[in-house]
Amino acid sequence: MGLFDVFKSSKDSKSSKAKTKNDDFTPFVIKTDNISQALHNAAKKYSLSTARLDFILLSYHTLVKMDPNDPDWTEIEHRDWNNFNQPKIILNPNVLIKQTYEIEIIKHKEEPWCRDLQLHIMTNKEKNRISAILKAGSKLIETEDLFNKLKNNIHKQMMRAGMLIELWEVDYDNALNEICAQVRVNKQYLVPEDIKFDVAQCYPSIQSIDSQLIMHYKNKQDSVDQNDRIDYSKRGYVQAVEKGEMIIEYIKAKSGIPGRNCKGEFIPVAPPKDKERPNFNVSDNIAVIEDESKIIYKAQRGGYVVFNNNTYDIQDEMQIDEVSFKKTGSIDAGVETEVKLHIHEKDAIKDAIGTGLEVEAEEVKVEGNVGASSKVTGEKVYIGGQTHKTSEIFAKYAKINVHKGFLRTETAEVTRLEGGKVEARHVKVQQAIGGEIKAMDIVINKIGSNVKLYAISSIEIEDMLGENNKIVIDANEIPVYNKELTELKEKKEKLKKKIKKIEEELSKLNKIKEKSEPAVKTLKQKIVQDKAKGIKPQTSFIIKIKQFQQLIEKVEEKNLEYIHLKDEMKIINTKLLTYQEMVLNAKIINRGVWKDFTEVEYQLLNPPQRITYYPKAGEKNQELYLKEQDDGMYQILAKKASN
Repeated sequence: MGLFDVFKSSKDSKSSKAKTKNDDFTPFVIKTDNISQALHNAAKKYSLSTARLDFILLSYHTLVKMDPNDPDWTEIEHRDWNNFNQPKIILNPNVLIKQTYEIEIIKHKEEPWCRDLQLHIMTNKEKNRISAILKAGSKLIETEDLFNKLKNNIHKQMMRAGMLIELWEVDYDNALNEICAQVRVNKQYLVPEDIKFDVAQCYPSIQSIDSQLIMHYKNKQDSVDQNDRIDYSKRGYVQAVEKGEMIIEYIKAKSGIPGRNCKGEFIPVAPPKDKERPNFNVSDNIAVIEDESKIIYKAQRGGYVVFNNNTYDIQDEMQIDEVSFKKTGSIDAGVETEVKLHIHEKDAIKDAIGTGLEVEAEEVKVEGNVGASSKVTGEKVYIGGQTHKTSEIFAKYAKINVHKGFLRTETAEVTRLEGGKVEARHVKVQQAIGGEIKAMDIVINKIGSNVKLYAISSIEIEDMLGENNKIVIDANEIPVYNKELTELKEKKEKLKKKIKKIEEELSKLNKIKEKSEPAVKTLKQKIVQDKAKGIKPQTSFIIKIKQFQQLIEKVEEKNLEYIHLKDEMKIINTKLLTYQEMVLNAKIINRGVWKDFTEVEYQLLNPPQRITYYPKAGEKNQELYLKEQDDGMYQILAKKASN
């Protein structure tokens, strides 16, 4: 029994201690501060399970101590509780709070109204918030004073769990009233889904905040693949940041606030750990912003973070010997960070950028070779050696000595193309030995054999040295235009179908309109005549006229939709025509001599037309162009190229 457990019974002490059969159970009254323990003791005494016992709350008292060493407890009347329930009192660790209860322990009797009731209480970890949940599938039957019975059920569960009642309870009357209303209306209520509501809320604790130094610029370097595995080739060798980015944050220590839970227990909080206070300096490239809770260090410029002589700085130029798995791993500085990366290794038998590694910076300058399966990304990329055939280069501007891999850029300058691929707007190549170029315009000084050139504006060759070359003017082959052309063609096909459908609908509607007009005109005349005679027009006449008006409105709507679709078609055709004009005006110039097996092709867009031409070997200094024939078809002609 609890400390305050006192039995009120007419039996003598000997008979009360003796074990009795459960059939001899007699309800009795007890005072206790631990109802769960009291029920357990009673169940043990009568050889019953606690599930077969219940209790009736007769009265309760709230008791407090302001000093744990004080032997006496002071009772607080319910009407005075709000004056006591103040943070400065409740959050005092010396204050003790409890309740004592006078209850009558009885045998549990299952009542029809709650036979299928599943109403439970739950708490959070600190037990400073109590919620009740009425489970879906619960069945409530109409009974007298259902509201108070439900509330009593909740209070009993709270007391069994050692929670104090009617001290920190929130208003949940509305939730109970809604449940009771459902029962009143339907005589019984089968709960369709869980109903959850708060019952009580005390003072939650607020944990202390330990001081912490967070290196944001380092943390963002962790590279994880699709399977949440760390990519060890990306080890953050360069900690790059953008202008305005938070690179370091110091969170100041802050004391927490203790709490008290719904059992009346005080919840202490540990004092904060105050360590790792910043003792470093920063350069003018890093801004320091401080408030009561933190210090933030922000980048004043893009670049990479360096730490020398206890000072953090942001620099934009980095010099390294090589990018290798062993020394650096991949380098991801980002193209927006203003980092300029210079890789010095230029030994012809070594890779300046190793196999499978990636390099990204605003500017990447590589003295030597780019290895197999490597990737280089930057606003500007310079490669003094050669690119491997499986390498990839992405840039706005790229200058490459020997290119064997894949390059996508705005502007490309290549000294020697050896089987590589180039996708760009503007391309200049000193010498091409095999390979493929797709660009807006192309200029090549010397072209060997087996080279494929695709352009939309112009292709200019200074000297043709090899055979079996293919030269094509085709906007579809240029990636920068292909996507838009594909979208325009798809839109055009969809518009064609819509226009055809609406033309068919308009044709049907106009036929109905033409057939209906004479009859409607007659009806209108009849209505005018009837009105003149004081006769009320027939309802059927008015309905038919309204139907005809609705038909006219529908025709007008369809006409407007038709005009809109035709306007869309004009816009698309204009855009396609713009590309067509570029192709029609495109020039192919060979200032050298044509070689055998050279194929020239123009691909028109609207309507689609493929025109081929095979220059005569030995002819030199020619410009090829398109000329429209009398039948509307086009032919490729040649003339002497101008200087």
